[in-house]
Amino acid sequence: MKNMMKSAKWLLWLFTAANLFGCQSVAKPRVLPAEVRITNTVTGTSIFNVRVNVYSKTLDRGSSGGEGCCIGLPEQWQPDMVATVEWVKDPNPDENPGGVKAPKRNPNGSITPEWEKWMAIHKSNYTRHRVRIPLPQYKELGNLNLVFLPCDEVYPLVDWAERGRVFGNISSAIPKEWNREVIRRMGRKEACQQK
Repeated sequence: MKNMMKSAKWLLWLFTAANLFGCQSVAKPRVLPAEVRITNTVTGTSIFNVRVNVYSKTLDRGSSGGEGCCIGLPEQWQPDMVATVEWVKDPNPDENPGGVKAPKRNPNGSITPEWEKWMAIHKSNYTRHRVRIPLPQYKELGNLNLVFLPCDEVYPLVDWAERGRVFGNISSAIPKEWNREVIRRMGRKEACQQK
């Protein structure tokens, strides 16, 4: 009887340990809030209506830059992490095809019928894009920075050290030069290859 009790205790301990181990292996990763920052490195374009979805959490952004809150990212990188990014691009925010500039608004800021016509043509030149991209491995979770690059490429930066390597200590205050340096640091080309 004593041996049976000892065996029962041993089996109960083994069963409890196995259950705890099993619970750990299927536990969901701890998810932390992260802001989403949009960085457009393509001079002369505007990026807007950005949507990002990671693990079915979607954030909408409305402009070419700045931060939006919040999206959840696992504290520890997971090998299956993929982001779906959708956006609209204005390939030439200042003019329409043929170099036609926007007509002036009324003195009070209201729009004119000419401006409405110009804008209808302008919007017809917007392009819509959608990509699925793996999130690169990160050691220290930062915010999600979506870097829009030439050729409609998007690169997600998450790791603090990697963000520092790409954005840190860029001295130029001229946007075109700043963009050029970010593109260089990311190992990308400033222009697309002709097909």
